[in-house]
Amino acid sequence: MNRRKMLFGLLGLGCLAVGTVARGAVLPMASLVSEAGGDYVLVAALSGVALLASLPVIASGRESELRQADTPDPEVPARVPPAGREFDETVRGWDYRTPVLGDSARQRVKTRLRTAAVEAVMRERNCGRSRARQLVRRGEWTDDAEAASFLGGPKRSTLATAVAALRRRQTPAEFRARRTAEAVYAVDGGTDR
Repeated sequence: MNRRKMLFGLLGLGCLAVGTVARGAVLPMASLVSEAGGDYVLVAALSGVALLASLPVIASGRESELRQADTPDPEVPARVPPAGREFDETVRGWDYRTPVLGDSARQRVKTRLRTAAVEAVMRERNCGRSRARQLVRRGEWTDDAEAASFLGGPKRSTLATAVAALRRRQTPAEFRARRTAEAVYAVDGGTDR
C-alpha cells in the first residue's frame, strides 16, 4: 500500500477516535440519540464492527503481498523448430532404416505423406476428398513416378530405386519418402528443387 493510502487510513481512524472520545463535546450525543432513537445506537455498533472487520483487509492489501507476472518482450521472435525437422529426424532414424524393425515407422510416414498428398491435391485441383484419394491411389496426382508408386500408383523397379538412392547416399526407403515429400510440396504450390 502506498504512503498516501496509509496516511488517509490513519487520519480516518484518528477522526473516529477523536469523535468517540469527545462524547458530545462538540455535538450533544444524548440529544442526538434521543432524537434518532435506538436505531442510531444499533447503526453505530454495526459500524464499529465493520471498521474492526476492515482492518485485516486493509493490512493484507500491502504491495509486498502482490505477485505480478512479467510479460515477455514483444520484439523477441518465438523460437520454433524449422519446418520438416520432425520428418527429417524420422527418416534418418535407425528405426526407419531398419528393414524389418522399421515397418511401423515407415507406415506412419507413408500415412502422413498420403494425407498431405490428398490435401494438396484437394487444394490444387479444387476437388473433394474422395476424388483426391482416388487420384493419389492411382498415382495420377504427380508426374514423379517414384512418388506416385510410393503412395499407391504403378510399382517401380526396386533396382532403379536402389541405384538412385545409392547415388544420394540414402536407403531406398528414405529416398522414396523424400521424393514423395518433394512431390507433395511441388503439388501444393512449391517450386521444384
